[in-house]
Formats: sequence, structure tokens, C-alpha cells
Amino acid sequence: MTSRPCAEPQRRNLHRLIAGYLPATIIPAVVSLGVVLAFTRLLSPAEYGRYSLAFTALTVMQVSLFYTLSLAIVRFYPIAARNGTTSDLVRTSYIGILVVGLVAAGATVAVLLFVPLPPRLVPVLWLAVPLLLLRATVSAGQAVRRASDSVRAYSIVECGQSIIGFSAGVVLVILRGPTAINVMLGLIIGAATMLAIGARDFWRAFLAGRFDATLRRDAWVFCAPLAATYAVSAALQYGDRFMVAGLAGVQALGIYTVATVLVDRPTSLAGMAITTATFPRVVHIMENEGVETARTQLGFNGILLLAVAAPACLGLMLIAPQLAFISVGSAFRTGLVKLLPIVAATALVRMMSAHFIDHAYHLARRSDLMLLAYGPLAVLNLGIDVVLIPRYGVLGAAWAAFGCLSLQCLLSAILARRVFPLLLPLADIVRVAVAMIPMVVLARMITLSNPWLHLAVIMLGSILTYAVMLVAVDLGGLRGMLATRLRRGVTVQGRA
Repeated sequence: MTSRPCAEPQRRNLHRLIAGYLPATIIPAVVSLGVVLAFTRLLSPAEYGRYSLAFTALTVMQVSLFYTLSLAIVRFYPIAARNGTTSDLVRTSYIGILVVGLVAAGATVAVLLFVPLPPRLVPVLWLAVPLLLLRATVSAGQAVRRASDSVRAYSIVECGQSIIGFSAGVVLVILRGPTAINVMLGLIIGAATMLAIGARDFWRAFLAGRFDATLRRDAWVFCAPLAATYAVSAALQYGDRFMVAGLAGVQALGIYTVATVLVDRPTSLAGMAITTATFPRVVHIMENEGVETARTQLGFNGILLLAVAAPACLGLMLIAPQLAFISVGSAFRTGLVKLLPIVAATALVRMMSAHFIDHAYHLARRSDLMLLAYGPLAVLNLGIDVVLIPRYGVLGAAWAAFGCLSLQCLLSAILARRVFPLLLPLADIVRVAVAMIPMVVLARMITLSNPWLHLAVIMLGSILTYAVMLVAVDLGGLRGMLATRLRRGVTVQGRA
């Protein structure tokens, strides 16, 4: 009871922050849809599969090695700001990124030189090395912007990297040929361009700071188990793509990746939009107001996440046939309608695990426990893939991912509650579920022959009905906030 008044002002701030980060969520999500729309028509499934395999390998390395460094920046930034040592944080962090990046690049080069790989895949993988280093450096700068609430700069970099990378890739594919190499070159151009923005400011901070051995030690203690955990998590999330490529071929991987991209990219960006605003805030509360207030805030963050993730994933299930028809080339449509609902359900579980449950480990500084939840299920998932993919193809991989990730989420929630008082209010969960009922009914009632019109009407109707229902069930005190704003508007007009 005593913590609630402390959390209320933070709730109002969070709404403004999340709104500020919306461009960094919406625009890359639209670009990701453009990637599917364009490259499934410009590339063959095999070339799209090669691009997918290279980009997946890059993503696994970035998540395993560099995402943890970005989290460390966000986690320790409030302490550095309080002590006036933010320049030291920037210098120490970028030195760490340089060292880890050189080691990762060296290991990748060794694999490319000495491991026999398909000849047409090798040049695509070579391009993943500079792209990895560029994106890792950009992500570190984005972590500093997140931690310091530099919303505008963060959004410019996030949107620019997506738009420029995609546009350059399309131009190169048209001018130089429909190959995965040209898509990767476009991504390199996008990352390099946005790295140049703000480089001077970060360079000045780097020169002004000093290398902090204590911070390095604290960051190592925080990052080392977390890096191992995210490596295992990446194996759980992306390992099935490698299994599909090995057991069913790169063409099947191209189709499987299209399904996951259509779902994972917009939903993961939605999760990041919530996390980008909420995680630095809950860390600040934890450091300055204590565990109980942070617990209340984290619970509210989780409900915000659920209120966005659940209707988004359910909506993707409802529009699967129309989405498959309008979003991909004809060579990619086979099996996509069956894949999309399974992948959407998996995305919802993944979002709640990564953007809510995992935060409890970060706040408690017990990221080592995450290995207990992620490790066994990653191994189990790969084992099930070996059995299901040869028999059921990409559907087998999708069901294996959903089942194993659901078990991992349950186990992770049990372990997280042992180190942090994790709470997701049941009453608010029910409110979100009730708010989605009219959305489902409306989607089932609409039957239009034109797929574009059908999709547009369902999306618009679902958004409106869900928004009205959120106010009706008063999720997060929405009715009170709207009433307050209406009263302020009336007061301002009366004074005018």
C-alpha cells in the first residue's frame, strides 16, 4: 500500500516515454514488413534462406556477446550519473566492446577459413563480420541514449538504421543482382551511416573519461553469466533455423524465416518499445527507492507489456490468411498460413519471458540463475527438432519451439521469484483478456473478399474496439487519467 503513491508519478512519466519511443518501434516494424514484401519478390527462397542464415548467425553473436554489454550500460548508468562518472562509463564500455568485438571477429574468421561450408554461403557470412562490429557499436550508443532518456536521438538512430539499410539493400539488389550479398551490403551501409551520427559526442566523452577498473569488475560480474545465458537463449530462439537449414535445406529456411520475421520483428520491437522506457526507470527506482517500490513498478511494466503483446499476437493469428497472401511472393506462401498462428503464440511467450521475467534477474543481479531455466530447454528443443523436422518439416520446428519456450518461461518465473518478489496482478491479466473478447468477435464477423480491404477493416476495427475496452475495464487507471486530461482541457478553454 505504501509503495503505490511512489509509483504513480512514474506511471505518468512512462506513458510519455513510451509515446516518445513509438517512432523507434513503428518505423522499424514497417520497414521489416517492407523487407518481407520486397525481398520475397526480388530474391529466390534459396537466396533469402542464405541471407536469413547469415543474419541469424550475426544475431546470435550480437545477442550473446553485445546485448549484455548494452544491458550493463543501462544497469550502471544511474550509479554513474549519481557519482558524476558517466564519461568513465562510456570509455570503459567502449573498450569492452572493442575487446569483445575483436575476439568475436577473430573467431568468426577462423570458422570461415577452416570449416567447410557451402561455397555460395561463405561470401555472405564474410559480410556478417563487419556488420556485427558496426551494429554492436551502434547498440552501445543506443544503450547510453536509453539510460539518459535521450528519446529523440535514440529514435533517429533506430529509424535511420532500418530505413537506410533496407533502402540501400533494395537499390543494390536491383542494380547488382538478386543475391543475399547485396542485402547484407545494404545493412552495412545503414549501420555505418547511423554510427557516424553522434560519433563526435561519444568520442569526446571517451576522451574525457578514464578506464574504471571497479566498473569493469562489476560489469564483468553482471555480464559474464548473462552472456552465457543469452547465448543459450539465442540457441533456444534461433537454433531451430540452423536445424531447418541442415535438415530441410536453405529453401525451407527461407519460408520458415519469413514466418518468424513477419511475427517476431513487429512483436519484438513492441516489446523493446516498452522495455526501452520501463527498464531504465525501474532500475532507477530500485537504486533510489528500494525493492518494494521497484516491485510495484515492475508489475505495472509487465501489465503494460501484456496489454500490447497479447492483442498484437492474437491479431496476427486472426489475420494469418490475409497476411500471407499480401505480404510475400507466391513461392513463399506454401505452409505460411499454418505457420503464422504457432509462431505468434511463441512470440507472446517469448516477449513475457524476455521483457518481464528476465528483468527480475537483472534487478537482483542474479543473472547466473537464468542458465538453469534456459540451458536444459535449449538442448531439449534441438533434440526435438532432430525428430520432428525430418517428419513434419517447418511445422515440426515451430511446434517444438512453442513447447520448449513455454516450459522455459514457466521454469524461469519460478526461479525468478526466488530472488525478486515478481508480481503480475491477476486482476489486470483478466482485464486484458476481457478487453480482447470484442476484438476476436469482430474479426470473426468480418468476411470481405478483397484481402487488402479485409485486413484493413479487421486491423482498424480491432484497434478501436480494444482501445475502448481498455478504458471500459479501467486498465492501469486509464479512466482516471482520461478524466483528468478532460478536466484540464475544459479548464484551459474556460480560461481562454
